[in-house]
Amino acid sequence: MARLLIVEDNQELASLIATVAQTRGHDALTVFTGEAALESLGPTARFDAALVDLLLPDIRGSEVLGALRAHAIPAIAVSGVYKGDRFAQEATQVHGARAFFEKPFELDAVMDALEEAAGVPPVPHTELLDEVDLLVLEELVEDEGVEELVVSEPAPSLDAARPEAPVEEEAPSEALPLPFARRDAVWTEAVPAQERRRRQLPEWSLGGDLKHTTVPRLLNAYYEARHHGELKLRQGTVLKVVYFEAGRVVYAASNLAPERFGRFCLRKGALTEAQLAEATAYAREHTLRTGDALLKRGLLSPSQRRRLLEEQVKDILWSTFTWTEGGYGFSPMRPQRADLVPLSLFPGDLILEGVTRTETLVALRQRMAPGRRLFPTADPPYGLHELKLAGPQALLLAFADGTKTVEDLLALTDLSEREALATLRGLELSGVLEERQQTPNRRQRISFGL
Repeated sequence: MARLLIVEDNQELASLIATVAQTRGHDALTVFTGEAALESLGPTARFDAALVDLLLPDIRGSEVLGALRAHAIPAIAVSGVYKGDRFAQEATQVHGARAFFEKPFELDAVMDALEEAAGVPPVPHTELLDEVDLLVLEELVEDEGVEELVVSEPAPSLDAARPEAPVEEEAPSEALPLPFARRDAVWTEAVPAQERRRRQLPEWSLGGDLKHTTVPRLLNAYYEARHHGELKLRQGTVLKVVYFEAGRVVYAASNLAPERFGRFCLRKGALTEAQLAEATAYAREHTLRTGDALLKRGLLSPSQRRRLLEEQVKDILWSTFTWTEGGYGFSPMRPQRADLVPLSLFPGDLILEGVTRTETLVALRQRMAPGRRLFPTADPPYGLHELKLAGPQALLLAFADGTKTVEDLLALTDLSEREALATLRGLELSGVLEERQQTPNRRQRISFGL
């Protein structure tokens, strides 16, 4: 086990890195400024390795690398702004970093480099899955009401309790809807202590509070790390899980009855009540998922099913964009089912479209006050070429150079007030624009050059 220091001003990304480190059995301390990193290097502190973002809000990352070198702590440098061989050589040959990674990076590769720098052997992926299974999702029964699940008998092992990755949902039955149907209420309590091969994760690493972040910023973190896994979102009795492959959304599930696939199709007018009842009965009889039953009965074509599933996933995600209360949790568990309907949704476009779909004009006016000034982010999670911006939206982004207020931008654009505010809000949530304090600091910035 290694003691790691994570110096990264993107708090969601730092949290994801620390969580993955802990799933590998390490302790991780996250700090978001260079000064906080220097303060952590007190006489009693001991770190085996550190990760340092070269662009910090207060001091240069190179200064942190120098302090780490003085304390004989090996470091890995990362950056979304300083890119190319020149900066890689400067970070490693001048400032003493063991390795350099450009953002976006493969988080597993960064973790391997941290473990190598710390002098600890990497944990095989098969062991990581057992550690992941210690994550606890509170199971909720959904029907006419929501009740707590009571497990009548424990699962014999973690392997037996581990769920298969969800596809859409199974037909309504006495069991829970996927992805909760094959999860026990508390996996760790279902396994005798002597059978656990690895220690249980510290509680704080399992999640955070949505008061301090937003779901779009969590999507950004997964994409910037090109990470695989699942994101648990909970507000009261509502529980939703989003699955990622290489940072892209591949599936989402909810314990709310109206958000299950069959009822979603009904709500969208793709099915009638009679057709859904027919598919449900067929699914129960043949032990099929609702989507498969709809295909076999000829009620949906494969292309219709995929389109509706994509819309369902988007709706589940968008419904969480306005959450300001609740919790979230990370897990590097990956869907393993070969029959998973192949979706790959780009988070940047999901955020921009989702804000337009979910935010009211009143809410947008409150969030995008007339006097706010938005600047281009130095190291955005998404390249401008990746975002699907219409001409007026791209022009609005070009005008958002920090010299103009939101009120000024509204006067310059041909978009309606709601369209313009939604575009600005979406670009802010996606990490492309940011509001800065009007106080001098040492952080170097760049513009989009538009």
